[in-house]
Amino acid sequence: MKNDIDSSAMRPSRRSAIWAVVAGLGAVLFGFLPSAHANDVEAKHFGHFKPRRTITVDVAEDFAKFIPGPPFDENGVPERGSFFVTEGNIYPKGTIKGDGADFDPNADGAIGTWFCRGTHLVSGVDFPNERFAVDTAQAYLLPSDKHMIVTDGLEGGLGFEIERVVSGGTGKFKNYIGVQKQELIGFNKSGGVNLRVTLVLKRAAR
Repeated sequence: MKNDIDSSAMRPSRRSAIWAVVAGLGAVLFGFLPSAHANDVEAKHFGHFKPRRTITVDVAEDFAKFIPGPPFDENGVPERGSFFVTEGNIYPKGTIKGDGADFDPNADGAIGTWFCRGTHLVSGVDFPNERFAVDTAQAYLLPSDKHMIVTDGLEGGLGFEIERVVSGGTGKFKNYIGVQKQELIGFNKSGGVNLRVTLVLKRAAR
């Protein structure tokens, strides 16, 4: 039986339906993109969302928050195998001048918080002079655990640039991996370390 409805008359409606589906999918996809408000801190200090990025920051440890465990030597100094946990603040690159001997690790201007846990590979006395001094895991909260970078590897004494692994992140740093380059540049007024840290990041293949 011949169809009395002209099939060509259906084409505009069909095209409209297809475009409606495409528009709907676009709205869903764009709903997962980062919001401008949530990206304020990252955009100001780290640039905009992109597949590859390099971030450099200064880290100042608050030595009052350095808590070591045994073994200790006769003077109470941590020895090889001593576990510790510590923390400090993260600042924009160049905030710490020189070796930062007079820098207050709780000064205004911090853009995040740094946490570190690890194990001594040498005595605390020898720490400043050794290339491989401690084995640690670090967390960079930028500015909170909602947008965090996690790294793992070794840390060295004064003047040694050490490469570590960026193992992942959350929020704006989700699916990023890469390399952390770290240098101990000095000790601040609390006795904690001052670090210059560069994070070379790329989006992991999915």
